[in-house]
Amino acid sequence: MKPELEAEAAAFDRRIEERIRAGFLPDFRRASKCAYFYKSFWRDPHFIKLYADGTVNILLEMLRRHSGENLRILDVGCGAGYVSLEFARAGHRVLGIDISSKCIEIASEYRDKNPFTEGFGSLDYEVRTLDEVTEPFDCVLFSGCLHHFSDPAKTVHEATELLPAGGFILAYEPCHDQWRMQDAAQVTLIRGLLALAGFWYEEPFELNDGGSKFPTLVQDVHTEYVTERDKDEAGGQSPNDNSASGEVILNALREQLRELEYKPGLSFTYRLLGGLRGPDETVYRIADFLAAYEKYTIENGFLRPNYFCFLGKKTPSR
Repeated sequence: MKPELEAEAAAFDRRIEERIRAGFLPDFRRASKCAYFYKSFWRDPHFIKLYADGTVNILLEMLRRHSGENLRILDVGCGAGYVSLEFARAGHRVLGIDISSKCIEIASEYRDKNPFTEGFGSLDYEVRTLDEVTEPFDCVLFSGCLHHFSDPAKTVHEATELLPAGGFILAYEPCHDQWRMQDAAQVTLIRGLLALAGFWYEEPFELNDGGSKFPTLVQDVHTEYVTERDKDEAGGQSPNDNSASGEVILNALREQLRELEYKPGLSFTYRLLGGLRGPDETVYRIADFLAAYEKYTIENGFLRPNYFCFLGKKTPSR
C-alpha cells in the first residue's frame, strides 16, 4: 500500500476504534444513544433516522427507479459498513471494500449480528483498494469516499471499467464549495436561538457589543462546515479528506457517465441535530421541524446543499 494510503488507513483505524470504545454502534437500525457525539446525528437514533431517510433511502430509491433489484454492488470506501448493510437489506449483493482493516473488522462483526434478514441479499467485506478489484459489478457506490481522491476523474474511470454497458455509478459526496456565507448565517441564527432557549449544547454567546461578533461567528460556522471540523479541531478525519471539491467530483461523473438523476443532499442538520439538548419529546419535535425546514429551503433554493446524490449510467460508447 502506498505511504499516503497507509496514513489514511491508520487514521480511520484510530477513528473507528475510538468510536467503538465510546459505544458507537455502526448500524442505522440498531444504534443507541451515544454521548460521544456532541453534535453529530449519530448521537441519537431519532436523528439517525432523519439522516438515513434523507440520504440512504434516497440513494436506494434512485437506484430502484432505474435499475431493478438484486444488483451486484461494489461499495468503495465502505468504512464501518452501515451503508453497505442497508443496501444488502434491500436485497442487493454487496461487496464493501476499504483500506482500513479495523473498519472492515467492525463492519464484518455487525453484519454477522444483523437480525434483519428478511429479503437480505448478500454482504462481504474485504480490505482492498479500488485498483485491486477486477471482478464485474452492476453498480459502483461512492458514499462519502470520492472526495478523498485527488484525481476523481481517474477514480471514476477505474470504477466504470468494472461495469458493463448500462452499469451504474451511484454517489453521495460533499459539495462544500457550494455552501455560502448566507447559509452559514442561517445556521448561526438557528444555533444562537437554540442556545438562548436552553436547547443547544453550548452556552449562548453574549451580544453586548452591538453585534460586532456576528462576522466571526458566521465565519466560524462556515469554516466548520466546509472543512468538516470545528474551528479549533486539530487536523481532519484523515490526511486525504477534502482532496477534491464537489465541483470537480460532479464534473468527473458527468463527463464519463450519462446522468440519470441528480439530487441535492443535506445542508446543515448532520452537524446540528446532535447538538440539541433537553427532554426527548421536545428535542425530537425540534429535530423534525429543522429537518423539514432544511428540505423545504433546499428544494426552493433558499439554502445551498453541502452534499449531493448522483446516479449515472455507463453507455456503450464509454
